[in-house]
Amino acid sequence: MFSWNIIGILIWVAIILYLVFIIQNIRSRRIKMIIKQHKHFSWPNFILTVVEVVVLLVAAGWMFNQTFMDNPDLEDASRITSSVKYEPLIMKTGVGNSSYVTINSAKKRYSSQSYTFYKAGSKITASSDYASIAYGDTALDVNAEKIPYVKKTLKKMDKKYQRAYVAIYTATYKKNWQNGIGMHAGHLATRYYLIRVPDQSFIKQGK
Repeated sequence: MFSWNIIGILIWVAIILYLVFIIQNIRSRRIKMIIKQHKHFSWPNFILTVVEVVVLLVAAGWMFNQTFMDNPDLEDASRITSSVKYEPLIMKTGVGNSSYVTINSAKKRYSSQSYTFYKAGSKITASSDYASIAYGDTALDVNAEKIPYVKKTLKKMDKKYQRAYVAIYTATYKKNWQNGIGMHAGHLATRYYLIRVPDQSFIKQGK
């Protein structure tokens, strides 16, 4: 089955082959210059080398950005397809107050934080970079504003699940040539967990 990601692979191969060509070409021109012109330096040869290297750096830099630094607009329908799945949370009971979600924090200079919660059939721990908690009358946490959730739908889910659910947003790169350049076609772009709880008392701080 054809994959648009072949485009990106071919471009990287072309860049590598161009690098090999440059090395051989610079070496060949230098040898000819020394043998035929008895020179170790000439401006035309130097300028041609600079042009070749600049072209290589621009091409490699552009492809590096496309492959490793791509940050697509989640509302760009030409590149991204997305869906939101709503699932009720399962309350965790035990010692102390019952809770829907546990916050795990690392008390370090470079701190990190994650959220652990339960839904039907699974336990999920998500980094705070890809998850947030909304409680009280606000269905959408300020950190989740970067994700294109539909506020009207969240309010409907508030009534359906009594403000105890997780809205799992999944964005996938479309299978087209634009995404194929960066070798992202068909791959996951991002997944975000909006954890909705009735109020702050249902949030537990981990040890």
